[in-house]
Amino acid sequence: MRKLLRRLALPSGARVLDLPLGPGAMAEQLQRDGLAVWGADLDLAQSDGLHPSIRRERVDLNGILPFPDQFFDLVVSLEGIEHLENPFQFLREVGRVCRPGGYLLLSTPNICNLEERLNFLVRGAFYRYISARAFAEQGSGFDHQNLMTWVEIRQLLDWNGFSLLGLFRDKIKWRQLLFLGPLGLLLWGFGRLQSRARREKYCWRETESAPVLFGGSTLIVLARKGVGRSG
Repeated sequence: MRKLLRRLALPSGARVLDLPLGPGAMAEQLQRDGLAVWGADLDLAQSDGLHPSIRRERVDLNGILPFPDQFFDLVVSLEGIEHLENPFQFLREVGRVCRPGGYLLLSTPNICNLEERLNFLVRGAFYRYISARAFAEQGSGFDHQNLMTWVEIRQLLDWNGFSLLGLFRDKIKWRQLLFLGPLGLLLWGFGRLQSRARREKYCWRETESAPVLFGGSTLIVLARKGVGRSG
């Protein structure tokens, strides 16, 4: 993650929003790198020990963010979108507060790799059932209640003015490569036989890429807000 942040070469004092803030490890790193950091989360108790220069806001990330339009140079959202009831509203707001030419760094569980595709074939679901009792006791967002495929994420980026710069994986799953590699090559070959229109329809070039198809547990997305486009 730090390599990707260094790649952006943000100037000292650039404005960064970290959401969900969580305990604040990423916010602290951004602050040490000389950036002006804001953090937003529904539960701020877990970040009480952060340096006071990191400005914290208590926010339900399913709603409106309390920041001006086109305010941030970078928005960071690590392992958060899958916990939200309304990822559409979330990325709409991210697009609104990110300035034209600004960046979005987002990570979420990769449910499109070979292992997860096979799990879906067996289980018929990408994740476990969350009971009404668990939801009532622990509240919305305590678990992965809204896992998203890459195509769903990609369309939300497009709708909100972001252009994809790159897809990355957190690690290489060697057992996945060893045991499911032949299946991956079969899927890759099948994709190559599809028409150009069909490949574009399902973002096949990206869904068959190594970070997605042969990806690790987490998919990391780097995108840039289009110049002259607002959220």
